Amino acid sequence: MCFVLALGCRAGHAGVELRSQIRVGPGEAPPPSFVLGHRFGRWLEVEPEPAARSALENACLVEQTGSAEDAIGVLSEAIDDVHGCASLFQARGALYLGTGFPRAAAGDFQRAVALAPEHAHGWYALGHAYEVLGLYHQALEALVHALDLGADQAALFLSLARVQRALGRAGMSARHYERALARSESMPAAVLVEVVILATEDSARAAGVEALRDRLETCKGVRLSDDAWLLRALVKELPGEPAENVGATFRALEVAPEELADLARGLLTALQLDDPETGAQALAELLAAEPDAQRRAALERCLARR
Repeated sequence: MCFVLALGCRAGHAGVELRSQIRVGPGEAPPPSFVLGHRFGRWLEVEPEPAARSALENACLVEQTGSAEDAIGVLSEAIDDVHGCASLFQARGALYLGTGFPRAAAGDFQRAVALAPEHAHGWYALGHAYEVLGLYHQALEALVHALDLGADQAALFLSLARVQRALGRAGMSARHYERALARSESMPAAVLVEVVILATEDSARAAGVEALRDRLETCKGVRLSDDAWLLRALVKELPGEPAENVGATFRALEVAPEELADLARGLLTALQLDDPETGAQALAELLAAEPDAQRRAALERCLARR
């Protein structure tokens, strides 16, 4: 039974939603451990320090039986016995957040970054906990610090996107959603719906964003499928609709996931172009991405006519 649980700890994370994929620990990999690959709290992967390995493996096994609370107890005992291990606080914080105790999680992540301030993953975890708590300014500070330390995962950019959206910075939110999308092979449909909501929640901004998206596709000569036309027609009807209505509408559709992803990418570019904070840089990056000088000049002229 223990052998089967150990295999579960090694491989049981497949299929968990993309929310946090940052691996925890210093640069050099330790000897193999079945904790590696397990996501504590179903969202945070922890690379154990040597002194914490046994406790983390025990907590992993206990969590696999479905008892996160007992796993927290295992880690709490280890924290009392083994001092100064950031990975123990990271694992317990992840379990606290996963079981609905974000304040306790934030406290553990604060201890973790105090013990290992050079590790980007700890700052990400702290910023994510602050995001869940609605402490958006503190979350932004921690997440940007993780970025400065070299973090580059989709989950980090997803948290940044949600925080910037909550702070009312639509262009920056769109930039981070775009980065998250670029770093993920398949973004969950729920996240793509968030992008649609971001583009349509402000009815005063939505018309300009939609016009820009349409202009961009026209300038690039994009050919749309029937499903793509359906999605774009729906977006025109959504400005000002409550977020739950938008989500329900898109969940009810049976369109290919890549069609929704293409729509999301177009809306994200348009949001950035439409926002004074990000417009100039977004245009420069858009033009720089076109390697052919003639097509680049034609695209610039086409966009200038809007």
